[in-house]
Amino acid sequence: MSQSGPSTLWQTIPDDQLVRLLDRSHTLNGAVLLGLDGLMIEIQARAMNVDEDGLSWRKAVKISGMAKGAVGEALDRISGAFRATGIPDPKVEILINLTPPDVPKDGTWLDLPLAIIMLQAAGYLPDLPDHKEGDYIVVGELGLHGEVRRVPGVLSLAYMAKAGQKLIVPTGNEKEAALILAKPGHEGCGVYPVGLLSEVTEFFAGRRKLENALKQRIVFESVVERAVDFGKIRGQEMAKEAAVLAAAGGHNLLLIGPPGEGKSLLASAMPGILPRLSDAEKVQLTRIYSASGALQKDGQAVTRRPMRSIHHTASKQSIVGGGSGVPRPGEITMAHLGVLFLDEIAEFSSATLEAMRQPLESGEITVTRVGGSYTYPCRFTLVAAMNPCPCGFFGTDRCRCKPAEVKKYQSKISGPISDRIDLQVTLKPLSTDERFAPTEDDVSPKLRAQVEAARQRQRERFQGTEIAMNAAIPGGAVMDYCKLSPAALDHYKATIDANTLSTRSMDRLAKVARTAADLAGGDMTEPEHIDAAARFVIGGTLRENF
Repeated sequence: MSQSGPSTLWQTIPDDQLVRLLDRSHTLNGAVLLGLDGLMIEIQARAMNVDEDGLSWRKAVKISGMAKGAVGEALDRISGAFRATGIPDPKVEILINLTPPDVPKDGTWLDLPLAIIMLQAAGYLPDLPDHKEGDYIVVGELGLHGEVRRVPGVLSLAYMAKAGQKLIVPTGNEKEAALILAKPGHEGCGVYPVGLLSEVTEFFAGRRKLENALKQRIVFESVVERAVDFGKIRGQEMAKEAAVLAAAGGHNLLLIGPPGEGKSLLASAMPGILPRLSDAEKVQLTRIYSASGALQKDGQAVTRRPMRSIHHTASKQSIVGGGSGVPRPGEITMAHLGVLFLDEIAEFSSATLEAMRQPLESGEITVTRVGGSYTYPCRFTLVAAMNPCPCGFFGTDRCRCKPAEVKKYQSKISGPISDRIDLQVTLKPLSTDERFAPTEDDVSPKLRAQVEAARQRQRERFQGTEIAMNAAIPGGAVMDYCKLSPAALDHYKATIDANTLSTRSMDRLAKVARTAADLAGGDMTEPEHIDAAARFVIGGTLRENF
């Protein structure tokens, strides 16, 4: 996109007036993204010296305040945009300071406000009155042809705005920024989209009005596709039961079975039975997806529980987050409040699986860089899948693997990771009748209602604590929250003795049984709930063959 040509706005400043520019101070607000949080940047500028022969913008401007990477390159982009817009070179040397000065600033968010304050310091645009300087927050990337380009993380940047402030954002970011209305404290704010540098310069020159996008009705579309309905999954009733338990109590689930028997399909259906997102959760997830650059067009938001499927060839950095410059959220953060699916978990590197151990425990991941540490949320339900052996057909006549090969393959999942997987289920090959059985519609909404009722019981149980769900009950408090009837307690003890369960395994059994009771609407855990949990907690292919 190019400008229409040189504007009459840019008049040459007489030499006798240049010295007056040295007495002026200029301030404008911009913003950068640090992790998932926006940081307000106060941009200060002054003309320092007069050069009547003129200087290129690149030579005339010096930026202090830890401008890194893309911010340091902003002068090149701005110079190109000025040339395309017909803006002449300055006749003053300009010093710009970015505050707070001790925070490294990267990314392209500051291109547009830097361009405006450079024009003010050079005398090409009028300065804002002191009482107006704090009214605006300006963000946007500049292209060499003078176009203003979309930037990631605008929702987090907009969240910093105070009541009554006006946000000038790139066209294509305005709907996302409009989500600030979902948070109290933004009364009277405006969001003003711009597509060209000339639109912004004319606005600050008093020659153009900008339209407030918040005055229009905005419709959002979900960036997350609707989950597969559980009714489309043929057979595998035991695996479906395990999936409902996992969804209701926040338990992690391991699916073991031969290829093509529905492991991936079951995982893709699980977000559809998780509770609906609250408005606050939708905004939080949209901030995450915006910061990662996953919102491909304006008007997209995360309105459904996400499901992220990871292949074993994915790098550790792509899974946990990081990267050069501004660290991006990884897949575990993209799966926050949803499902993270690790297909063929036995093929993942041990380093990658170990990197996930702490986030599975705490529900957050901290990425540390030279410029600082960034903490991202990652409270998800883990669904892992694997073949029972290298060929995938262990336990059948089709298996050609040696016992040592099977043991080596199954032992690839480290103890610390397997200890954090509450439920394990083995999928069997479908019979011919099951393969041709009719499917059903609208099964997931019915299961979701059961899950939501179970989650509500847990919210009431854990009110006033930091425990989110049954799966998160700490070891020392299991029996405080998992109340067993006298008959259930006797059955629980007998089950522990009969299977020689470790302390960790008996705690897992109690927590999953509590979830089974929640699904049944019971206040106490009964013997049948112990049995329902034992099917997935005790035994299983991995536990039996280690």
